[in-house]
Amino acid sequence: MVVRKRQSGAAPSGHESAPVEDTDFDTIKAIGRGDRSAFELFVKKYQNPIVNFIFRYVRDRFTAQDLTQEVFLKVFQGAEEFEPRGKVSTWIFTIAFNLCANELKRQKRRGYPHSDLSAVDPAELEYPAHDQAGGRQRELEEDLMAALDRLPENQRAALWLRVNEDLSYLEISRVLNISLAGVESLTFRARKQLRQLMRGPIGSSP
Repeated sequence: MVVRKRQSGAAPSGHESAPVEDTDFDTIKAIGRGDRSAFELFVKKYQNPIVNFIFRYVRDRFTAQDLTQEVFLKVFQGAEEFEPRGKVSTWIFTIAFNLCANELKRQKRRGYPHSDLSAVDPAELEYPAHDQAGGRQRELEEDLMAALDRLPENQRAALWLRVNEDLSYLEISRVLNISLAGVESLTFRARKQLRQLMRGPIGSSP
């Protein structure tokens, strides 16, 4: 589970660039017609990005897996009536974010504590024991994930969508249902706080 930058032609500012053809539209249309193979391909494409986003937001692996299944169930149920007002990726991340927000509200009402912030799949962090460079990279990634988990929820979501999923500021504003200025503020504050956290003892309590 690594924060990564994708190579893309998006404008450096993060704002919406010229519209491009979204090949996912055809897939959603096929799903709306009941095409199971199209749905399986869609799940294969988005399963990891969605479960990682949800995990970073709710910070519980099992809840993330459950909510991911619910996301794809909603996609399957809503594909027939889907109207292309934006990218399909924006739509699916909006579904995921709304489910996350509802889940956290439910947990807060019931007084559920967050689970261990370091609860990640060990298989995702395996490196050769003799590879010192790999070991340092693993340590940096773990520190970055620990710092990311200490950000406020909306800052964490905005930064993850921008850096890891390469969504534009406009797309993120639609996912989080906030203004462009709000997205810019969230990502600015998230980056600033991350820099401060990475300078300090990540493993210590806030």
